[in-house]
Amino acid sequence: MSLSNSNALQNLIIFPEDCQLVGLSNWAVFCDRMKSVACSTGLGGYLDRTITAPPTLTAPTAGTALPQLLLLLSIPNIKDPLSIGVTQDMPSNAMWTTLTGEYKTTSAAAQTLVKECIQQFKYVSGTGTPFEEYFGQLEALQKATSNVGCTISDNDLHSQFLTSLSIEYLWVLQTHSACSYSDLKCALMKYNMMVESSTNTSGNVTVLNTLATAGKSGSRIICDNCKCTGHVKRNCWTCGGGSEGKGPRWYSAPKGMELNKLSVSLTVASTSASDPGPDTATAAATIYDFGDFELGGTTRYLDRSSPSDFSFIRLGREASAFLSRTGSNTISIPSSTVPPKSC
Repeated sequence: MSLSNSNALQNLIIFPEDCQLVGLSNWAVFCDRMKSVACSTGLGGYLDRTITAPPTLTAPTAGTALPQLLLLLSIPNIKDPLSIGVTQDMPSNAMWTTLTGEYKTTSAAAQTLVKECIQQFKYVSGTGTPFEEYFGQLEALQKATSNVGCTISDNDLHSQFLTSLSIEYLWVLQTHSACSYSDLKCALMKYNMMVESSTNTSGNVTVLNTLATAGKSGSRIICDNCKCTGHVKRNCWTCGGGSEGKGPRWYSAPKGMELNKLSVSLTVASTSASDPGPDTATAAATIYDFGDFELGGTTRYLDRSSPSDFSFIRLGREASAFLSRTGSNTISIPSSTVPPKSC
């Protein structure tokens, strides 16, 4: 490779604006682009000094031109090379060591800070922020993490958005939690467009029907079953809804709409209405034997055809001998009093 060819190559390789080194914010992007260019031009060995000189000298100045070419490629792609100590007279390996020493040691801390920014970036209800604007800011943070060498996937953004929602946007979890990030973003942007259209043309019945049960103000969806905003009856998890009992474990139904309490009360009410239980006396009679006494009390006897049978049951075998001596159908049993025990 001649020096003229090297200069021509230098003029052709100018990084895009967002890949030119500004600082720690895009060090990872610049580093990846620099390594890619060095490997594609056969100059990668000069970064780590695995090549100290070209294997063949095609020109008297090629031995010094090739290592310096890498330095000349990097300097135009650094916004302020002098501020970080990069000059045109330093070896390419020294240049690379200076850059990595400046940014690589602090990139881990930068990645942690950027991740924290994404975790703290929540969708705040009540501010009127359109979903399109929120997702745009969230993706800007994703790009910032990529610039410092940290990878944040679309699945991470999907989880971050869903976990930041308040109870007012429960309908998003019910209807779009299984969608991909791109489908979720597209659906919510369409929702914002419909809400905006219904607000501007509140008298248009066609637009209101597209919202599928719009609220009184035309800006919210209200369930006809539980009266909560954000979903319709067919997606309602409470009792009477189309998705009754299908909510996740963490879901707490509104007061008075709990599935357990309502089902128990309905069961008790139906049981008491269809199969009334016995009264106290009848229930007690199933456990204790009251003999010939009425269930309502113990003051009078039931009519019997043979009172002697009753006496026989109560007195045992002595009753028959006593009756045979008296020959009477009337039983008179003298009362006996046990004298009190003296102290």
